[in-house]
Amino acid sequence: MCTTVSSIYSVLTTGSKGSGVRQLQRNINARCQRFGVVALISVLVDGVFGSETLTAVKYLQCVGGLPVNGRVDEATWRFIEQGVAGLPVLAVGSECTSVTAVQQTILGAGVPVVVDGYYGERTAQVVEQYQQRMGLTVSGVVGLETWERIVRSRLTDLPCAALLPNPYRR
Repeated sequence: MCTTVSSIYSVLTTGSKGSGVRQLQRNINARCQRFGVVALISVLVDGVFGSETLTAVKYLQCVGGLPVNGRVDEATWRFIEQGVAGLPVLAVGSECTSVTAVQQTILGAGVPVVVDGYYGERTAQVVEQYQQRMGLTVSGVVGLETWERIVRSRLTDLPCAALLPNPYRR
């Protein structure tokens, strides 16, 4: 599975206001700074979840292989706060949008894989091929090291770059 349930994160969406949104906006800017894309995308810290914050959230959701819906749920909070450490470890049996993102990235790197959102034996094999090509530890499991490489490639490549504001699209 790729989901977790917790009560410590408030869900935020377009129109939300207040201190939670200000914290989200600070975290977005910090994450973009750590990823080296703050010149491409950052938000005004004003406590209002408007279109600028929505664009940034969707972009980061895409980069992290999360559902790109603009809804800041626990998985989105974790990724924005923790980066790749907040993403799920993926192995045989995992099924979610994170698996789809991994498969898309691997396919884009030239390793043939079916993009179906299910992490079966074939996906494990192609993850191993990808890990070997990228000089990573070969395990067939998507953990921190592999996520780091995948996220880095999604920062400026399609489909995520298409979510950047117009002046920064490639």
